[in-house]
Amino acid sequence: MGQSKMPGQGGPGGKVGVRMAVARRRTDPNGPVVVLQRDPGPWTPLTIGWLATLGLIVVFGLVMLFSASYTTGYLRMGDSYHYIKSQALYALIGVGVMFLFSYFDLRFIRKFVWAGYLISLVLLVAVLFCEPLNGCRRWLNIKGLPTLQVSELVKFEMILLTAHLASRTPHPVAPQEGPGARRRVGSVGGWLYQKIVRELAVPLLPLVPVLLLLALEPHMSGIVLMCAIVGSILLLNGSGGIITYGGALGAGFLLETVLSHIDSIPYLQERLDGWTSDLDQMTDQTLQSLYAIGSGGLTGLGLGNSVEKQLWLPECTNDFIFSVVCEELGFVGAVVVILLFVLLLVQGFLIAFQAADRFSTLVGAGIMAQVGWQVFCNVAVVTNTLPNTGISLPFFSSGGTSLLLLMAEMGVMIHIGRNGARAAQARRAAHEARQEQAQRAAARPPITLDSVRRQASGHRAGI
Repeated sequence: MGQSKMPGQGGPGGKVGVRMAVARRRTDPNGPVVVLQRDPGPWTPLTIGWLATLGLIVVFGLVMLFSASYTTGYLRMGDSYHYIKSQALYALIGVGVMFLFSYFDLRFIRKFVWAGYLISLVLLVAVLFCEPLNGCRRWLNIKGLPTLQVSELVKFEMILLTAHLASRTPHPVAPQEGPGARRRVGSVGGWLYQKIVRELAVPLLPLVPVLLLLALEPHMSGIVLMCAIVGSILLLNGSGGIITYGGALGAGFLLETVLSHIDSIPYLQERLDGWTSDLDQMTDQTLQSLYAIGSGGLTGLGLGNSVEKQLWLPECTNDFIFSVVCEELGFVGAVVVILLFVLLLVQGFLIAFQAADRFSTLVGAGIMAQVGWQVFCNVAVVTNTLPNTGISLPFFSSGGTSLLLLMAEMGVMIHIGRNGARAAQARRAAHEARQEQAQRAAARPPITLDSVRRQASGHRAGI
């Protein structure tokens, strides 16, 4: 008698079983969690295209920062290359940080979201005891170390924590309608509890202490961005349903009432008083910004030929660098910059929506929402569409630690894209294995009563 084969040792059926086992192991969310993954997954054309767009934006930002900063660097620091040298160094380090974070297992990072949240609160409290800069306490100054705007770190932390809480929100399922169906809640009270408490209150509660500490700095632009990022994650997750949309509309209607009672905060009232179409009452910074945009015309004055950057436009290397882009490259250059960011966002959201799990999807969407909201608010401020809120333009504005954190987030996006591609491959392999198994089962001859009797009689004859 021949030796019987163990399952998976040979034959087509064994190969199918091995392929299905491998597919299940790859897609198992409860698999082993590691710090760094040797192979996060394959590079897809979408991820490569997104990375190419990011590279164009970073290089474009460095060129424009040098053009906007060499006069300021020479007159204030005695070195025309003062700003670009540090920014280029941080960009090179940021590339390494990006690829390092692309290998971090996102499930490992998820284990420390609450520890990161507590550290963020401690840093926000520590900032309140630092020396103020321009009337605000936003930067953590430690001798021998670069200054850190803590709110930039907190944005990333709140993306991770909100995605963690939102992805864990239980969605009742109707078994008779399939695993993707939502169950109808029998009572109004149960529906409200599900929508308000479980889907909205739980993810929003950690945001409250952060907003209070940001208000003490004061950092109103940070508050706006934090609310926009968290709100975007909850909206994309479907948390709260119609209540979320109603709350967003209500907040918009209440904004005018809130702004009319803001006169108790001189810092904010000064910004709001300068938000006007009257050139005599407009703040000098906004006025110079509009002069720069207007003088650029259709094609601009030429790279390096800005007049406003000659110490006329405050913060031309930071919050108002887009004004220099408009002056030197004109309307065409401004549109190119905006289209590059739009392309980055579209590709990034597609990567997020193809992620391996809901947590990764929400993290990717939150990172892209942060970039999108910052670009929107920055462009709106320099064009006087919004009050002057001090929001930097991602990858363009001067700021080393901000650039490093952004590049780390871009590394997480690469990880999400490659992990999503590997999960898609595993799902396809499992589907093909099931199809092959079903075809083999259909090709087998049917078992009839006569065939069973012949086998039985042949067995007795052999005995």
